[in-house]
Amino acid sequence: MKIIFYDINLKNLQKYISDIVDKMIIDGQEIVLLYDEYDQEGYDYYSNKECLIMQNKALTYNGIQKILLNLKPDLFMVNAQRLSDSAFVTVAKSLNIKTGMIQHGMYIPFMKREKYYLIKKVLKTIKYFMYSQVIAKTINKNRLFVFKSFYNTFVKGVIYKDAVNFIQYVNVDFILVYGEYWKEYHKDVFGYKLEQQYIIGYHELNKVDAINSKQHEEDAVCYIAQTLVEDGRLDRNIMEEFLINLLKYTPNKTIYVKLHPRTDKSLFLDKRFILLEKEIPNCRLYVGHYSSLIALLGYLKGDIVLYEFEGHSIPFYFKEFSNITNDYKDILHTVSNNSNKIEPYFASGYTTSKVVNLIYKKINTNNLQ
Repeated sequence: MKIIFYDINLKNLQKYISDIVDKMIIDGQEIVLLYDEYDQEGYDYYSNKECLIMQNKALTYNGIQKILLNLKPDLFMVNAQRLSDSAFVTVAKSLNIKTGMIQHGMYIPFMKREKYYLIKKVLKTIKYFMYSQVIAKTINKNRLFVFKSFYNTFVKGVIYKDAVNFIQYVNVDFILVYGEYWKEYHKDVFGYKLEQQYIIGYHELNKVDAINSKQHEEDAVCYIAQTLVEDGRLDRNIMEEFLINLLKYTPNKTIYVKLHPRTDKSLFLDKRFILLEKEIPNCRLYVGHYSSLIALLGYLKGDIVLYEFEGHSIPFYFKEFSNITNDYKDILHTVSNNSNKIEPYFASGYTTSKVVNLIYKKINTNNLQ
């Protein structure tokens, strides 16, 4: 079988699904890793493995169609439902290629963007427009109408299935999700049927025992970085003010920073910040906002404080086991964790074999829905 995994950044194909790709390569499957943005670490990881690593430069219907016709995959997989993902999925479905999605993080229907973000990111905006035109041509709908539909959901915050009234063309055939809540979420937001979705558990929870077995650091704080500034969701000055106060109100504490793969490290130049690419320490206190890694923290021994920026509401399910504040003075005020409240949202029990076998089953099933 030939399977294409697509993501905007090659790094994401390593970070989120490398265990799945590795298992499929061992099984003798033909794997294609398709990406837009190059990442050296991601390339180094896959370069010596038996898979095709291919950079996508197509922004038109003909270009995307040519890639799919040349590769002739049995399945086209994505990690999210962004415009680029949807452009490929729409063309793939028009060619009767099966499509699927693996949840790779915590999705929010509308993410607040910094004012003038689209102007500052001119090239990205142009790409978004062109991908919308690919979809319009594929489904034979008015190009301006299609672009406005996506603009209304991604920029104005209209619920996806209400803004995009052609979901039958852009939605994938099946989704693999973290927990029961996300099945309802994808139904209510994107218009998927419950029977199109399968719970696989949250892969990060497999790290719980290893982290808890590390030496406990009572005087340490771990900050979970998100790409709020990098993605235009928060003004840099606001983030810098937060970090200054994080230092101020945690005196004499060791401060670890768990980086996101796309973190702008220039935000963390203060010598007190200890930057961690992959590891999560076993410490008394974790500080963050609304990263999906908060779910992992809920299963650890430490306590959690989530700082809520204006316009960035903390999801209700994180509030059940964290202390929420918008006052810097409360950063050290904590509540006890309760991992029992997390299971419906971020279920345990993830195994690579379970996910891979489920994908194989969907490829071999004639009626995906």
